[in-house]
Amino acid sequence: MSKIAEQLQDLRASINNIKENMKKIKIENSLLQKQQEYLVSEKAELVKKNEAAKEQIEAILERIKNIG
Repeated sequence: MSKIAEQLQDLRASINNIKENMKKIKIENSLLQKQQEYLVSEKAELVKKNEAAKEQIEAILERIKNIG
């Protein structure tokens, strides 16, 4: 096999490796985006619950102040 043919074969192999790596990266990126969306949603829910708990505590403290 000539040197140019070997170089072309190596180049094709490199391109195929790059394509495979790109496929893996796209899949990983998609999974990370879904995970991020879930975490953002979960954080929003926790902030909402925290705010509700804070309001309840403030209401209880206000009632206690009014008793005494």
